[in-house]
Amino acid sequence: MFKVAGKAEIIRSQQKDEYYLTYLRKMSADVVHSLLGARAWITWRRELDLAADLGYFCLTTLSGFQTIGEEYVNIIQVDSSRRHVPSILRRLTMVLFHVLIPYTIRKGLDWLERRLQSHGLQEVPIATREFLLKCIPIARDLVLYTHRLHMAVFYMQGMFYQLAKRFNGVQYLQYTGGAQRVSDDSVSKSFRILGWLTLAQLAGSALLGTRAYLQQTYRKGAGLIGGSDTHSEVGGQVSLDRKCALCLGERSRSSATPCGHLFCWSCIHDWCATKAECPLCREHVEPHRIVCLQNFDAS
Repeated sequence: MFKVAGKAEIIRSQQKDEYYLTYLRKMSADVVHSLLGARAWITWRRELDLAADLGYFCLTTLSGFQTIGEEYVNIIQVDSSRRHVPSILRRLTMVLFHVLIPYTIRKGLDWLERRLQSHGLQEVPIATREFLLKCIPIARDLVLYTHRLHMAVFYMQGMFYQLAKRFNGVQYLQYTGGAQRVSDDSVSKSFRILGWLTLAQLAGSALLGTRAYLQQTYRKGAGLIGGSDTHSEVGGQVSLDRKCALCLGERSRSSATPCGHLFCWSCIHDWCATKAECPLCREHVEPHRIVCLQNFDAS
């Protein structure tokens, strides 16, 4: 006997899948780090994660098998009719949408930001470049808010945990083996409350982000902050006091480890996700002890 999978089963399935995806990403990072060194790993870390995710879903969903998480809670994927498993084309579209779209958006925004900051797009007017540079952080926030909004909708409706499954109409059924299940009305109410709390938190974050953006715009317009950066580059090269030891570029959002070394915020967090130690002195570092130095880059 089959029934529509509950929210709790879907969440447990995703948590189990995420555990094994994290394990695969870590193993691939360790191999590249051991063979090619830290610089190669930093350069290709996102592509390595992409390859690990594609490999996992190609061996499971795309091949017509359950993922480890789905097998763990005994749920199967079905199409919108709830009578057939998704076709190979639908599964392929879902995997590509789930894995490639976030990667493409992230890489595209990073590439555009680098090109605009390095004045690579000379044909674009200065005013347009400045406007696009302001829009890029907003675009990143919109992607994050869209994901969180979708999670809130899932908590309240319990149908699609991922945007890729909603886009392709892929749902879950759970095999109960003929056993009578206890009503999960109380569980559904708890998830609905969580959904409303998520919406409230999302609205608060959006308001605070908008307020901070307006304040920053006002301060720049009043000439209270800003100015040209005269110390970051010497002869077209990044000066040593501004260089990140991991990516070898100019530090972005300079962050300090407890031992006092400085790195890019994203570089040191990606490093500590694989090895919880300082890349320079090998002192043990917990990610929550890394401090982002506010206004340090503008000093």
